[in-house]
Amino acid sequence: MRAAIVLGLLALVLPSLAAGQTRPDFSGDWSLDRSASSLQGDMTAVEGGVLRIQHREPTFEFARTFVIKTQPIDTSFEIQTDGREVFRDNRGVSSRSRMEWQGSSLLLTVLIDAPRGMVSNIVRYELLDSGRTLRAVEDVGGAAPPHHNVWMFVRR
Repeated sequence: MRAAIVLGLLALVLPSLAAGQTRPDFSGDWSLDRSASSLQGDMTAVEGGVLRIQHREPTFEFARTFVIKTQPIDTSFEIQTDGREVFRDNRGVSSRSRMEWQGSSLLLTVLIDAPRGMVSNIVRYELLDSGRTLRAVEDVGGAAPPHHNVWMFVRR
């Protein structure tokens, strides 16, 4: 009988403890740590970069500038972290994107309908070192040459 009571209490308490866990806030200004990063393919040409994230759950705003051959290349997007798929059409190139929580990581999945076929870009964002380091593990495949990049950023 006691075992049943203990198991019943655990069944009530554990879900509430898990629900009470806070998800990390990825907001901040970040600088690329090129020497700590592991890059492949065209990304080996990246000389440096900065990243700004404004994360107010469930909204994730991303703005990045990479420097390649002294030229800045900007990328930005806004997406929700609820896993809902977003469709975009940019000058005839369509894409589907979604971002979702996997534990304390955010997983971004982008599928691009490129002229040569479907390209996938999957990026896992994680905070390390008590939030001082942002790691973005990126896998590109499909119609694009496959590559695996590990981007390391330090908080500015």
